[in-house]
Amino acid sequence: MLAYGASKVLKALWFGFTGPLAKIPGPRLNRFTALPWMAAVVRGKAFEQGINYNRKYGDIVRVAPDLVLVSDEKSVHQILVEMDLRKSVLYEKFSQNEDGVTLFTMRDRAQYRTRRRLFSHGFSISYLKGLEPLKLSCIEALEEFIDKQCTQDGGETVIDAWNLMGRLASDIMSATAFGGSFELVKNGEHPIRKKFSESFKRGTIYQLLPFLKYIPFLPKFRDPELAQLISDIIEKRQASTDKLAKPDLLQLLLDTHEKNPETLSRIEVFSEMLVFWLAGSETTASTLTFAMMFLLNDPPSYQRLVNEIRTRFPLSDSPVSDDQTTDLPFLHAVLKETMRLAPPATGGLQRQTDEDVILSDHLIPAGTRVTANTTVLHWDEKQWPDAEKFVPERWLSDYKGMAASERTAYYPFSAGSRNCIGKQ
Repeated sequence: MLAYGASKVLKALWFGFTGPLAKIPGPRLNRFTALPWMAAVVRGKAFEQGINYNRKYGDIVRVAPDLVLVSDEKSVHQILVEMDLRKSVLYEKFSQNEDGVTLFTMRDRAQYRTRRRLFSHGFSISYLKGLEPLKLSCIEALEEFIDKQCTQDGGETVIDAWNLMGRLASDIMSATAFGGSFELVKNGEHPIRKKFSESFKRGTIYQLLPFLKYIPFLPKFRDPELAQLISDIIEKRQASTDKLAKPDLLQLLLDTHEKNPETLSRIEVFSEMLVFWLAGSETTASTLTFAMMFLLNDPPSYQRLVNEIRTRFPLSDSPVSDDQTTDLPFLHAVLKETMRLAPPATGGLQRQTDEDVILSDHLIPAGTRVTANTTVLHWDEKQWPDAEKFVPERWLSDYKGMAASERTAYYPFSAGSRNCIGKQ
């Protein structure tokens, strides 16, 4: 045992000082252990730490013995698009083996292409338009809730936007994915949302420390109550006689399972539904909340957006369809700028090299994990003048500075073959 421990220490020292990544700058301790970086991820500080490392060490930083962060535009594009590197082994640890793989965790390119083709119709513009009535019903419930609160409080009220947008996004996702809204906006917080959130956080921790999944007294990776809820929803739908009346993602997955059971198993239907719900609700909620925060801290932009919307829709009680928002350029600029400053995936996009590659003028050997640190790139002054400022005008054609259209350093939905299937 002593000899084994000594050999591990010597190997770590050799790899840290003289290994193939030895010339890549970074914190000295991180050459030998991933613990400092893992701690930053678990504490939700990876975004801040990445920016600090970028400013101190440059565009490429070694943050663990086998992990480097890359944040220059050329290399990020190489990783995600030109080389189209595979997702790293980290994604395999994001779920239990019995859950099967999902579109999010798949590393095999051929398997991923097959699964994505099966799902592509459910994320097409035409299919999403069919879900519009479900989304509008959730938005109407939000309007009624706010009106009711204002009436009760004498004409104005204080709202926890983060909580309310989370409930709205959860209602929209449950309505469009599970065939019925959980009605969290109307009825208040529900244990289901908390369980989803805890499941996501637990998944992140167990992804970094997979051995925790096997410690008996710790919570299971998959919450049993959450699993039972989703299983009940799936079984109820399968037993339903009006399947054609439910044009949602659940029905799409079940139809796909029935036609291709060897490609999409029953348990994988469950796993995909869980991922879709988590990914769709959390990212939507955070984007909406940050957009409101940025606008409230920028009165001119807020007023410009209000004027644009009221000019386009003079009748405040008229429903607004997706098609009608296409000619609201400033609204789209606000959302794009929000996702630049506060992208959904702040921790970067981790990939793995299958062969030796050159990134940021450094040789990266096969088997190395590389994170395309897109958030740092979004905040890079070389790419975005006044990078830390909320400037939605940069996305408009008449902007006098460096227009965003001239920049490719923008990855809120990733890029390449593994870009977000739900970006529409």
